[in-house]
Amino acid sequence: MSRSIKLIIMKQIQLITNLAFKMPLRRAFTILFVVIGFIPTTKAQFFDELSNPQVSVKLNHPPGLGLKINKIAFNTTTGNCADQIIDAIISDFVSNNIEVIDRANLKTILAEHNFNFTGYVDQTTAVSIGKIIGPSALVTVKVLRCETKVQDDLYSIEKKHDYNTNRDYQVKAFIARTSVFLKVSIQTTDLTTGRIFTAQVLDYSPVRENKSYEGKPEPPNEFDIQEEAFNSLVGTVHRMFLPWTSSADLYFFDDKEGNLKAAYLALQSGIQEEALELSLQNLEKCKNAPSIKEKTLAHAYYNLGMSYFINSEYDKAIENFREAQKIRPGTIVTDAITRCQSAKANTLAMQKYDEKATIAADKAQAEEAKAVKSETENTITNADIIDLTNKKLPKNLILQKIKNSKCKFDTSTDALVALSNAGVNEEVIMLMMEQK
Repeated sequence: MSRSIKLIIMKQIQLITNLAFKMPLRRAFTILFVVIGFIPTTKAQFFDELSNPQVSVKLNHPPGLGLKINKIAFNTTTGNCADQIIDAIISDFVSNNIEVIDRANLKTILAEHNFNFTGYVDQTTAVSIGKIIGPSALVTVKVLRCETKVQDDLYSIEKKHDYNTNRDYQVKAFIARTSVFLKVSIQTTDLTTGRIFTAQVLDYSPVRENKSYEGKPEPPNEFDIQEEAFNSLVGTVHRMFLPWTSSADLYFFDDKEGNLKAAYLALQSGIQEEALELSLQNLEKCKNAPSIKEKTLAHAYYNLGMSYFINSEYDKAIENFREAQKIRPGTIVTDAITRCQSAKANTLAMQKYDEKATIAADKAQAEEAKAVKSETENTITNADIIDLTNKKLPKNLILQKIKNSKCKFDTSTDALVALSNAGVNEEVIMLMMEQK
C-alpha cells in the first residue's frame, strides 16, 4: 500500500476517533465500517502493520563463503597499506580462535616438504598444499588503492534567518574535509577441495569534515578515518569466514487462533528453535482445521517463513512467504520476500567461484594423473625382473631393459635373497643395485 493511501486512511480513522466523543457510539462504528469497506482486500495487511507488534530478533548468519574451517594461510600480499591490513585481519581471526599461517611460515612449512611455492595457485596446487598443512583456506590479498585526500580550502554559502529583523542573510562556511579511499581484492582457495572463489573486491571511502564560520578549521585526523575504513574491511572479511549475527525488527504474528501466540512469545524470548518448531506445528494445525480463518492461515505460513529466514534457510522461507502472499497479499509479506531474496543473492554472490580456473585446473589435474599412470606403467620393479627371468628372456636383453627404463627396485637384504632364489642372474642383480 502506498504511503499516501496509508495517510488518508489514518486521517479517516483519527477523524472517526475524534467524532466518537461527539456522537453516539453506534453511529461512529457505522462510519468506521464504511471506511474499512473502501480498503481493497489486497491491502488487508495494512491493519496487520498497525496492530501487530514487531519482534527484535538476533539473526544468525553462517560464514559468507560457506566454508567451515579453523585454519587460514595467507599468500603474498601486495599494495600500499598491505601490512596494516593483514595485521588487522589476522588479529580478528586469532581473537576468534582461527589458526593463522602467515606467508613466511607457509613457505617454510612447504619447503620442509620439498614443495616449491611461487605464490601461483591452481586447483592442483591447492590440493597439494592442503595435504601438507591440513584442511584450511588460502587467502590472497591485493590492495588496489589505499590513499588519503585532505581538502582544507572548501567552503559553502548558507542561508540563515535573523528573527529580530525577520530577514534572510547569507554566510560563508569554511570546510576542511578528509577522505580515505580503500579498495582491496581478496581471493580465497579452499585447500581441501581446491575450489577457487572469485575475488571479492571490497571498496570503502569514509569521509569526515569540520565546519567553521570563523576561518578555516583543522581537517579531521586522517588516521582515525583510515582506521574506520580498515575496521569496515575487517568486518566484511570476518563475515566471509566466520559465523556472525545481526539484529533486526521483524513482523511476527501473534494470533491466539492457531496457537500463533505461543510461537511469537518463544521468538520474543529469543528461543528461535522453539519458535520454528511451534510454527511448523501451527501451520499443520491451521491447514487441517476446517473452521480456521484465511487470515490466520496466511499468518501461519508467514510465521513459518520468517522462522526459516531467521535460520538462514532462504528457499524454505520464500516458499512459505509466497503461500502467505497467495492467501493474503500485502506489504508485510512482500517486504519479507524481497528481504529474503536479497539475503540469498548476497550469499550466492559471495560463494561464486571461478569456473574457468576450475576447468583449467581439472584439465591440468587429469593430464598429471595420466602422466603418473604412464610413468607407473613404464617403471620396472623386482616383480618385473623375476617375471622376465621366469619367461627365459636372455640376460643381455634384461640388462638392456633395465638401462632403458625407469626403475624402482627394492635392494634390501630380503629382496636380494628373493631375487637370487627366483633364479635372477647375478649380473642382473648387480645392475639393479646400481639403478635403484
